[in-house]
Amino acid sequence: MIPPDSSRPASVLDRVLHPDDTPPDAGAPGPQHVAPRALAWLGGAALVVVVALLLRGPSEALYVALTARTGDLPWTGLVAEGGVLVLLALCGVVLLRSRHDGHAAVATTLTAGVGAVLAYGASELVKSVVRQPRGCWELVEVAHCPAPGDWSFPSNHTAIAFALAAAVVVAGAPAVRSLGGRTPRHAVVARPVDVVVWVVLPVVLAVSVGVARVAQGAHFPHDVVAGAAVGVAVVVATTLVLGGPATAAVHAACRVSGVRRLLVARPW
Repeated sequence: MIPPDSSRPASVLDRVLHPDDTPPDAGAPGPQHVAPRALAWLGGAALVVVVALLLRGPSEALYVALTARTGDLPWTGLVAEGGVLVLLALCGVVLLRSRHDGHAAVATTLTAGVGAVLAYGASELVKSVVRQPRGCWELVEVAHCPAPGDWSFPSNHTAIAFALAAAVVVAGAPAVRSLGGRTPRHAVVARPVDVVVWVVLPVVLAVSVGVARVAQGAHFPHDVVAGAAVGVAVVVATTLVLGGPATAAVHAACRVSGVRRLLVARPW
């Protein structure tokens, strides 16, 4: 078989036929572009958090009006907890699919998962600094109110849900997964079913979790907005920063046959 011509850029077909000849960070953003893009996402999230805090007054008024009608609804807890579990299951499916898509897909999936963990940590950090009381401690009575000391801002459930949704979108959608690097499948335009399953569904689930937490009376609307911003921004920033190095690490680790069988499936 004739090897790809090294004098020209590798085509999609070349990368399919000769995956090991493709540099492990092919298609990843250059180092000079990664830091500004990551900082832009984090800075945008920080701005949303500050603005959300400034809008606490209107948010509280909306909270009282809503929870007077929704605080005792029986399905809100199921939506909040079940939405997170379904998003976790989608992340598991994405991880299994990535094994068939090559080194960059595996690396992007793993770094998106790391970003989701970091997003939870960031949400907890902000919560411990702001120490905002929950509305169900002072303003309304609801069926299931978190215990005193479990602060309100931002919403951890929402941060986790949007972080998992961002991980699914970044790692699961062929048209979006180029944040961490490119593999042959990344050059394929996503089908409508891909958009529905790997973009629309996780976003709808994450929004449902946030709405359910407000309907329960566990959070103010501004808690949910801040949690969503933190979850998405930390996952995207983590994928941008770690995607290239992680792809190189997976590429190197796959030189060991046992690790290769664990991380990637044939023909990679």
